[in-house]
Amino acid sequence: MFQGVSRLVAVLAGVVLLLTGCSSGTSSARSTHVSAGRRSSSSRTVQVSLSHCGEGWSPSQAGPTLLHVRNTDTRAGEVYLTRARTDQVVAVLDPLGPGAEGDMSVALGSGSYTVVCSMEDADPVRGPPTTVTGTAAGSPAVAAVTQTDLIAPTKRYHDIVAGRLRTLVGQTRTLDHDITTGNRAAAQRDWLTAHLAYESLGAAYGAFGDADGAINGRPDGLPQGISDPDFTGFHRIEQLLWHNGAMPSIGPFSHRLLGDVTTLSSSFGTAQIDPHETVIRAHEITENTLQVELTGSSDLGSGSSLATADANLTGTQLVLGQLDGLLRPRYPSTSLVSARIVRAQKDLRALLRGGRYPSLGRLTRPQRERINGDFAELTELLAPVATILEPRRV
Repeated sequence: MFQGVSRLVAVLAGVVLLLTGCSSGTSSARSTHVSAGRRSSSSRTVQVSLSHCGEGWSPSQAGPTLLHVRNTDTRAGEVYLTRARTDQVVAVLDPLGPGAEGDMSVALGSGSYTVVCSMEDADPVRGPPTTVTGTAAGSPAVAAVTQTDLIAPTKRYHDIVAGRLRTLVGQTRTLDHDITTGNRAAAQRDWLTAHLAYESLGAAYGAFGDADGAINGRPDGLPQGISDPDFTGFHRIEQLLWHNGAMPSIGPFSHRLLGDVTTLSSSFGTAQIDPHETVIRAHEITENTLQVELTGSSDLGSGSSLATADANLTGTQLVLGQLDGLLRPRYPSTSLVSARIVRAQKDLRALLRGGRYPSLGRLTRPQRERINGDFAELTELLAPVATILEPRRV
C-alpha cells in the first residue's frame, strides 16, 4: 500500500529527528549529524556495552560535540544520549552491531548527560553521568516514548478501524449487488463510496497482511498487468467498470472483493497493530498520496485521484487524533500540522463541482501546483513523527 520512507536523525524545528547516515568502521549505523562537531575532550572512544556503557567520555565544554562510540559488546544495540536527570533523549545512534563504531554529533548545553546502552535481549544500561559546562546553547531533548505509552492510542485506533471495516462490508455488498444486477451507473457510484471508505482507514494496512493487496492492490509489477489473475479488488473492478467491461465479467471480482472484505472484518478483531507501524504510517499516508494519487498512477479510469487524496487526509487525521496526547508535548509543530491538513482539505474541496472532484487532467497548472504543494509540505511536517514517537527502551 505504501512506499518506504527513510528515517531522519538530526535536530530540526526544535525536535530530535533521526537522519540516516553511515558510521565509520565495520558496519553501517545511524548517526546524528547536526553540525560539524568537535571531538569531546576525551581522547578515548566511548564504549557501548552492558558492562562498560559510557566509559571513555570525560567532562567537556558546551557546544557542538562529536562523540565517537564503539560497540564492545557481543550483541547489537542502540545508543542514546540523554539528560541524566530527566532521561530525555538528545541523540540516537542505531543500530550498532558488535565491533561497529559510529559518531554522534550533537550540540550540548551545560548540564549532566548519560549514555544509555540498549542492547538486544537485555535491559538498558546507563553509563556514568558526565558533566558539560559552558554557556553555549544545546540541542533540544525529547521525552522518550515507550511501548506501554502507545498501547492505549493503538487500541483506540484498532477499535475505530474495526467499526469502519464492518461498515465497509455493507458498502461492498451494495457494490456487489449493483454489479450482479447489471447496473453500471450505480456500481460506479457505490464503488467510489466503498473505495474511499477503505482509503480513509489510515494506518492499519500493515495489520491487514496479504488482504490489503487482494483488496486494493494495483497491477504494477504483475506479469500480465491488468489481465493478471492476481490482480483483484477495487482497482480491477474500477478498470472494468470504467472501460466498458461486460457486467457479468465483473461479477466474480465483486464477489471476491466482498468475501475478502468480510474475512478481513471478521479476523481484524484479533489482529495486532504494531504501534510503531501506526506512527510510521502517519507520515507515509501523505507521502504515498503525493507519489501515487497525485501523479495519477493509481487511476484506472474512475478519475478519483483527488477524492482519494481527500480520503487519505481523513485517514491521516484519524491516526494523528489518537496520537495527539503523546505528540503535542514533544513536537512544537503539531498545531501547524493540523492547520496544514485543514488547508489541504479546503484547497481540495474548492475543486468540487456538483459534489464531484474533477480528474487530475482537468486541473489548471496553478491548481495542481497548489495541491501538490499542500501535500509536499504536509509530508515534510509529518516526517519527524515516526522518530519522535518510536518506542524506545531508555
